Amino acid sequence: MDALFERWAAYNADKRARNTIKRYRASFRSLAAFTHLRDARGLTADDLFAWAELRRDVDGVSPRAINKNDLVAVSSVLQWATGRSGGRILPDNPARGLSLDEPRIVGQRERTFREHEITAILRAASAVVQEHDNIARSAARRWCPWLAAYSGARIAELTSLVRQDVRIDGGIPVMDLRITKTGEPRTVPLHNDLIEQGFLRFVEASEVGPLFFDFKRHKANAETSPAEQQAKAVAKWVRATVKLDPGVDPNHGWRHTFKTRALGAGIEERLRDAITGHRVASVGRRYETPSLSMLSRAIERFPRYDTSNSTATQ
Repeated sequence: MDALFERWAAYNADKRARNTIKRYRASFRSLAAFTHLRDARGLTADDLFAWAELRRDVDGVSPRAINKNDLVAVSSVLQWATGRSGGRILPDNPARGLSLDEPRIVGQRERTFREHEITAILRAASAVVQEHDNIARSAARRWCPWLAAYSGARIAELTSLVRQDVRIDGGIPVMDLRITKTGEPRTVPLHNDLIEQGFLRFVEASEVGPLFFDFKRHKANAETSPAEQQAKAVAKWVRATVKLDPGVDPNHGWRHTFKTRALGAGIEERLRDAITGHRVASVGRRYETPSLSMLSRAIERFPRYDTSNSTATQ
């Protein structure tokens, strides 16, 4: 089991995002432990279904998460093992078509932050005072929520920023998001509100290297990168500080919020997708590559967040 996964991981090292391989490895390790490292060629659909039930009933993972993450991961690896690139180790994929029944979810709240949540998070971020014994942590808390609010970027994409990623391109202040979930880098213009708050001054005063984490505080060989660890720490801090509703994600909620507010501001869908790094749905749209000036004008149209009272402006 382990050998099969490592072969798949090596083959996909330049084809899959690092985070995808990490997530798949966790699922495969769980399956390997369940089967006591049995030869993958002896796996049956019954084995996999029993493992999925254990993940649900013993590990407490939701059926939706098991279907979307665990079974997708295992099926992808086993399917690869049936093909030429995988050496045709398996005659067929026992995970194909396998899933757990998902209970109907009633009354789930929207994933977009509500106005009082927006105000509370951004106020908390603005109130952060630099910690001299942990500058990176306080910087991440101060700036990452605001950067996410004005870009819809994933927090881990922001905590990956280094000093040279923030620059001026043709008179436009931008940030280069090089490490992304999809593996496709993108450049996003900075909103004027961020500049007025002093983000560029913060960057200029920072040392060369990561803006939001310190290598010295993280294990060198940890599976989770320092940027990802810091992103999780920001999420934990936001949830604890703001007492956030458990039904909304303290980091990912900004992606939903940005897209919703951009829609309300009349920003075209193709531009919204380019800024947030969402894949374009139609073939025709893939031929359109918004220029930096187009993205900059879109960001200029994006409404400012007003945290001076209990309601953010629309």
